[in-house]
Amino acid sequence: MENIKLNEAQTERKKIILNCIANEMTTLEAALNTGLTQRRIQQQVNEYLKQGDSAFIHGNTGKKHDDDFFIERKQKVINIFLYTRIDGKNPFENISYAYFTEILNEEFGIKCSETWVKKVLNSIGYKSPNKYKTKKEEIAHLFRPPKEHTGELVQADGTPYDWFGDGHQYCIQGFVDDATGIPVGLYMTKHECLLGYMEAFRNMATDYGLPMQLYPDRASVFFVNNAKDKTEEHLTQFGKMMKTFGVDMFPAYSPQAKGRVERFWKTLQGRLPIQFKLNGIKTIEEANKFLNEVYIPKYIKRFARKAKEDESFFVKADLNEINSVLKATFPAKVDRGGVFSLMGYKFFTPDLPNQKINICMNEQDGLWITPENSNKRYEVKLVETDTTGTMPEVMQILIERVFLKNAKPKFREVYMDIDFEKLAKYGNEKKKSA
Repeated sequence: MENIKLNEAQTERKKIILNCIANEMTTLEAALNTGLTQRRIQQQVNEYLKQGDSAFIHGNTGKKHDDDFFIERKQKVINIFLYTRIDGKNPFENISYAYFTEILNEEFGIKCSETWVKKVLNSIGYKSPNKYKTKKEEIAHLFRPPKEHTGELVQADGTPYDWFGDGHQYCIQGFVDDATGIPVGLYMTKHECLLGYMEAFRNMATDYGLPMQLYPDRASVFFVNNAKDKTEEHLTQFGKMMKTFGVDMFPAYSPQAKGRVERFWKTLQGRLPIQFKLNGIKTIEEANKFLNEVYIPKYIKRFARKAKEDESFFVKADLNEINSVLKATFPAKVDRGGVFSLMGYKFFTPDLPNQKINICMNEQDGLWITPENSNKRYEVKLVETDTTGTMPEVMQILIERVFLKNAKPKFREVYMDIDFEKLAKYGNEKKKSA
């Protein structure tokens, strides 16, 4: 023990203990001086009387933990981090310490702490991409406590991002419950659009029901921002759907006002692309199935918080009504030949010649039509396309998926021949029967 060398802090502690032994300082004074308890000071007095200076040396000091097990585990983690490849790319190149620790625990069965993982990754020069703002950098805004009931308030938002890591941005539209922080409906489309929000809403209505209030931003999908009044005729299609369902909808005027859903997207952007790579998800169709069947349950298990009140404010939905209302509609007129147009695309319906119709679309059912004053559904056939038209790309993709499968449309390409003699005969028979 004579060769033990104490550092500066240990030397100071020894002086205090010696003062206690010499009755020049009480254990209470020593405790206040060191920040320890009186009991711990008395223990150190007794340890010093028995062990001398070694009482101030931690038992693990000088011990080496780099035995074969720790060396092997450390190298295994480094190899996983550096050399994992999916389609020639490393899925962990921009991962946080916390998420990589989760993946090691869940996917590779390596039980370890985030602190240890951080130390290992730092040893090879890796730094987490997560940057934490200082207090000076943070934007000051009033804290709003979460709602007390699930379904009392649901935040709505969409975010474009390179979810597949292929250099192309796609948009996930989602609804996040304010009380629990969980996603209650998610749906990916190529761009943020009405069709995507309708399907995300359908997922929420199916799994949870209808919320009391919806809290989106002022995007044109939700509100007609240039209207002087907010009467029925100035509601967007989505706004009219919410009115039909009895869901109150009001806008957020800044990102800070809907901070919970903004933080949700930040979490998703740090985790979901890695999950897509690990599970071989490469298309929008695969992504939507994975989101609802795998990722949302996993997210809920990891991040959900318990609502303050047990009672849910979600109202059980009539799914037949939900499916009948959730559709984008466009008025049109069928000509005498049974043909009608939608933004450059032409369709054929032999059943409603020379009539006013509503063109209906959604991601689940594709495209169909109904008479102006009826909900009876009629199927149609695609006649030709004009890709120079003004149709939004998400609608083009939907039409081509339904009518053309994987075919690539050409300018003014005719997809079916119409037997006009047969059509005329059909029209005359219909007039006679009328």
